[in-house]
Amino acid sequence: MLTSQSCSVMHDMSVTRLFFKKYSPQKLSGVKCRAFKNTDFVRKHILDLAPYQPIVPFDVLSEQLDIPVDEIVKLDANENPYGPPEAVFKALAQSKFPHIYPDPESRRLRAQLSLDCGIPADNILVGCGADELIDLLLRIVLEPGDFIVNTPPTFGMYAFDCAINAGRVIDIPRGEAPGFKINVRGIQEAVREYKPKVLFLTSPNNPDGSIIDPEDIDELLKLPVLVILDEAYIEFCNSQESRMPDVLQHDNLVVLRTFSKRAGLAGESSFLLIFQVRLRIKKVYASAMVPCHYGS
Repeated sequence: MLTSQSCSVMHDMSVTRLFFKKYSPQKLSGVKCRAFKNTDFVRKHILDLAPYQPIVPFDVLSEQLDIPVDEIVKLDANENPYGPPEAVFKALAQSKFPHIYPDPESRRLRAQLSLDCGIPADNILVGCGADELIDLLLRIVLEPGDFIVNTPPTFGMYAFDCAINAGRVIDIPRGEAPGFKINVRGIQEAVREYKPKVLFLTSPNNPDGSIIDPEDIDELLKLPVLVILDEAYIEFCNSQESRMPDVLQHDNLVVLRTFSKRAGLAGESSFLLIFQVRLRIKKVYASAMVPCHYGS
């Protein structure tokens, strides 16, 4: 008697016999495998990227130039030449758990930052450098082919991370020196025409140090675009107040801050993202070496 189970087994066996008959070793022996390169697996827009030129650290420069490290004056990365306060070295030396993965939500650090800047801890995200947080933002916002607005000359990673995420860049150049003012009218027209997802603003700007007028930022926040305001150098400017408190009133504002300039911690490369709670990003692992007594 044939049951449904036995019919299934017979069907499976017939399919197996058909497969081996069609793809027997004798038939496959004359088939040539197509040669391939590892780049065949890489997304095309990644292959089209120009190579990124990384910053060369002191020890590598010393070897390349055959010059002692203490004789090198390095200005290409805007690093704080004085280093962090002595308390940072003490905190690093007293770290109890260097062998344990750090808290992925950086809870203690975010709590201290909340006290320092007056922003709720839920609105703060700590990441491993500006590059990571910019990339995270663009990953959750951009679809392939979406536009961002950039205001060159400025920090080069905005355009680079956009390209990594298959986005397209609309450059609205700044004005001439010495002011390097942003072109508000040009940005408004670009938003109307191209419907970009993101507008990057840097104030003080990298590399020229120019300040964006508060009125211009207010005007641009009215646009239907996510405004990412990079305030990495704000501690070196007495004439500009941070826009961090404004994230609580503007759904389309994100503010970036850093330890690398203010605290001389470029080697730990930790960045802060201040955002509306409704904008949720997967928490990332912050550097285990960042001290959790920021502001003391």
